[in-house]
Amino acid sequence: MDERIRRAFDAVRADEDLKQKTLDALERRQTRSTPRRRPLAVAFAALALVVLTTAGGLAYTTPAAAVSVDADASVELAVNAFGRVVGVRCYDDDAQAVVDATPVLHHAWTQAAAALSDALSGTDGATVTVSADSGHCERLLSDGGAAGLTCYALDPETAQAARDAGLSLGKYRAYLALSALDPTVTQDEAGEMTMGEIQQCIDACEGHGSGQGQQGSGQGNGQGSGQTQTAGETTSAGQGEGGHHGQGHGHGYGHE
Repeated sequence: MDERIRRAFDAVRADEDLKQKTLDALERRQTRSTPRRRPLAVAFAALALVVLTTAGGLAYTTPAAAVSVDADASVELAVNAFGRVVGVRCYDDDAQAVVDATPVLHHAWTQAAAALSDALSGTDGATVTVSADSGHCERLLSDGGAAGLTCYALDPETAQAARDAGLSLGKYRAYLALSALDPTVTQDEAGEMTMGEIQQCIDACEGHGSGQGQQGSGQGNGQGSGQTQTAGETTSAGQGEGGHHGQGHGHGYGHE
């Protein structure tokens, strides 16, 4: 009788052992499966971080504006949508020497332009011209230190024409203003001039034209200049240029 009872209890213990083994096997399987899920989640998180970092990097390095600083020499700054300098182009050896001595990369464009203006200023001072993609002009002009500047629409055709001429955008716009008044001036001649000299020629041509206004020729030149200057411009106060100011300093000058 005792032997039969013992065997019965042994059978019960065997069933409990089986249950425990089964439970242990399930726990081991779950333990092995968990690490497989975690690397997948980590991989997705890393991929998302790479995408965000790449997108942010592209936004930072993409130029949204060109800021020309012209005096006896010319420097052009590529500025991103955040107002930071992400590229520098020098148009002569003197400009390169100034840039080498005045680091401007990744600085705020207003600070960079001010530093370069001081370093480049000749007898006539330096001219700062801002050209930007649509939607960026007001943001750039709202930056501190940009008061009194005019922002011009940055169209690819004008930018490429300036590159082909070997001139900064600011100096090329000044050449266009002078050429409208005196078609005999060539790009090469304008390239040899300082910004102050180009402005003196513009003032002389406009003065000569206004002196003959009663005959109509001076009035015609003045109106044509003003119409070209008005299109696609934003002032630091957010207003379009026109009228008398358009006849005076249109076509690429960053000062009144």
